[in-house]
Amino acid sequence: MSVQVSAPVAARVAWSRVGLYYGIALGGAALVAVLLRVVSPLAGAWSTLVIQLGAAVLYMPLPLVAGLVVERRNGRVPLLRREWQRLRTEFWPTFGRSAGYAVLVMVAILALGFGVAWLAGALGVPGAGHLVTSDAEFRARMMEIVPGMSADTPLPPAAVVATGGIIQGLLAGLTINALFAFGEEYGWRGVLAEELRPLGTVRANLLTGVLWGLWHAPIIMLGHNYGAEWGWGIPMMVLWTTPLAFLLSWVRDRSGSVLAPSFLHGAYNGTIGFYVFLLIGGNTFVAPPMGFLMVLVLTVLAVVVHRLPARTPARA
Repeated sequence: MSVQVSAPVAARVAWSRVGLYYGIALGGAALVAVLLRVVSPLAGAWSTLVIQLGAAVLYMPLPLVAGLVVERRNGRVPLLRREWQRLRTEFWPTFGRSAGYAVLVMVAILALGFGVAWLAGALGVPGAGHLVTSDAEFRARMMEIVPGMSADTPLPPAAVVATGGIIQGLLAGLTINALFAFGEEYGWRGVLAEELRPLGTVRANLLTGVLWGLWHAPIIMLGHNYGAEWGWGIPMMVLWTTPLAFLLSWVRDRSGSVLAPSFLHGAYNGTIGFYVFLLIGGNTFVAPPMGFLMVLVLTVLAVVVHRLPARTPARA
């Protein structure tokens, strides 16, 4: 008598939970954007600051809220509790691995980004602009973007400003910036990543990158990142959040903790803005940090890390 053993049923994505997560995240984002739209004109000259603070305090935590709701509906132990238990039992190994992978990837982004920016400028790529090559150019650039700055205002050398700013940005990414980024990463690289795991790494990250980019649409429509050109800014955001999603997912998988993408996200926010000070004549949609050249940089690095051997991190 032969006994037939049925093959195990492959895990499937619970699209209802994915839809619930994204509905809360995007719906909440739209509501916050409407609120900021109403409130910011009342702030007058402080309207930009109001939008930035609103994004940090109200917008960025929405994926965390959505993730907690999905976890509760699913009846599983929240990732938040698992992360806390792990920190209690092995704080320094978890923190060290997470910080190390985040800094490694961020340094790679900056190094390749500045290299591509320099090469594009040297080749005369339209809209690429060029990196400052002297302290005089740096002073001229600062006078363009800092209101009221005069020609005799003391300034340190450009190399000192760039080095100090990058170090400061990395430290901010491991501290205060990471606190704000944790809300996003808990949702995108935490809860949603677990829901989409049956799709496999490539398809899950592609979908996450697109959803994550479109989630920024309400605040981009308020002028964030791309100013009045938000119609082109939204698809551009999707173009660079998609490869960045691969990098954030990679550090999470390598470290075993959602702290790692929080650190990397925080460091990215803290350092990437220095292109504004060091790049002259760049077009927003071509030059770093928000244009096609940064998309190229992130895509190259995403391909590199995806081809690295998989590693199962130690778990508590």
